[in-house]
Amino acid sequence: MGMVTSAQLIAMILQLFKDQYGGSLLNKILWIFRRVIFLMRSWFFDIQYYSISLEELQEALQKWKEYVLDNIQYLPEIFDCDDFAMYFKTWLQSYVMQEMDKPFNGVGVVLGAVLKDGQLLGGHAWNIVLVDVGGVTTIVFVEPQLGELLSTTMRSSDGYEYVLQAVII
Repeated sequence: MGMVTSAQLIAMILQLFKDQYGGSLLNKILWIFRRVIFLMRSWFFDIQYYSISLEELQEALQKWKEYVLDNIQYLPEIFDCDDFAMYFKTWLQSYVMQEMDKPFNGVGVVLGAVLKDGQLLGGHAWNIVLVDVGGVTTIVFVEPQLGELLSTTMRSSDGYEYVLQAVII
């Protein structure tokens, strides 16, 4: 089990932002502006965050799919993406602490946008999880409605692209 401070976590998340703007002065200003807006929108509640192993997360995702996803359904405006993300955050934290008997608070809700084939579909919520891979604490993103990890290019298996805008953890 790894542990990072909130400052380390913020630095890790900011590293995930891809430079989409090029090298001009205006583009550098936009690059800085995007990061400042992210920090203004995000909220980090704890000083230290505990992680789990990638294998433990994958085990938990299997349980999530089997015992939770099979028993809940998407209802627009009632139980939609933000509700799935908040439910997964609470469920994973409880699962790790009860079933794995270890402290864990390295799961949060991500706010952003989702695109399909380059078209903006709208706002979306999903999850961020701190995991240990090869002894290094890293960040992965989970789409709780699918019960899967997003790829490193922030895409789901069904082809949606996720754009990170804020984190609440």
